[in-house]
Amino acid sequence: MARLHEYQGKAILAANGFKIPRGRAASNADEAVAAAKELAGEVVVKIQAWTTGRAGIGGVVFAKNTDHVRAHAERMLSMKVGQFPVEAVLVEEKIDIDREFFLSFAIDDAARAPMIIFAAGGGSGIEERAALTRRIPCDVNRGPLDSVVDEAAASCGLSANNAKQLNESIRKLFAAARSVEARSLEINPLVLTKSGEFVAADCRITIDDYAVGRHPELKIEIAREFDHPPTALEQVAYAVEQNDHRGTFYFAQVYDRQLHGYERQPICIKSVSRGANHFGPTRSGGLFRFRLGRCEPGTILVRVRFGEGVLGTRSRHPRSDSSRRQHRRSSSGDLASHVEALACAARRLS
Repeated sequence: MARLHEYQGKAILAANGFKIPRGRAASNADEAVAAAKELAGEVVVKIQAWTTGRAGIGGVVFAKNTDHVRAHAERMLSMKVGQFPVEAVLVEEKIDIDREFFLSFAIDDAARAPMIIFAAGGGSGIEERAALTRRIPCDVNRGPLDSVVDEAAASCGLSANNAKQLNESIRKLFAAARSVEARSLEINPLVLTKSGEFVAADCRITIDDYAVGRHPELKIEIAREFDHPPTALEQVAYAVEQNDHRGTFYFAQVYDRQLHGYERQPICIKSVSRGANHFGPTRSGGLFRFRLGRCEPGTILVRVRFGEGVLGTRSRHPRSDSSRRQHRRSSSGDLASHVEALACAARRLS
């Protein structure tokens, strides 16, 4: 999956008719102060990081003046969340909240259909209130079922005007998710302001990795959920993978310590039959086959200096014997070219 930051997700929501708080992302303290001056009032400063519970780690704070904004921005931009450095903060106007709601779109794998989850109460602790949520089935083409949406909006004790706005928000969520082929899209909280408007105060969104190529406007470099910033070799490997339009190969970087105890066998990059055993050394390492128990036996490794490498596996799909043999023959040339490209990249980076 490819994850987007809050400010990126809110831009998608705004393009689909949602009201979002005024504000913008900043990559340094000066930009954060400039954004706060434009808003001319109390603001909230939020780290842009793929994590929940940001407030608990000092990643969401309110600031009443530009001195506070600068101090918080400098502190936040020096933080790391897991292995990821915080590279941006979002500076937004403070919202005058009356009520909070939870609204989420997801793909229900069991039903093989999209689903919207709604609760008349959002914010932190929504996981503990799971029993109070409503599930709204969606048709892939037409969106959420009208009767269920109407019932959900009517159950909240809102005025007729506010109930209508909430009804529209639920439908807009489906449209926003579909517009970018999102795997999930969560607005938590969707707030009703004291002036009577619904505003998306926070959001989280993931894009289906198979859809990334169809949405260059999202500027997603790598459609992978890494637990660390992508390395230079992983970026090269992903570019190679993107040229395999059938989606039969996957690459990820590994380290020698992760491979301790595994049996290693050389692999031939000109022939990838299961019996291949030719080994072609490079300046920085070599190409190996790994027999990794649960993994496809065709797993390969491009080793480079400092024990780094790229691991690639060929997906296994149910096929007849004849189609499997044909697939193996047609895949072998592709795998050889992919490995050769990775080997060249490894030499350049070492």
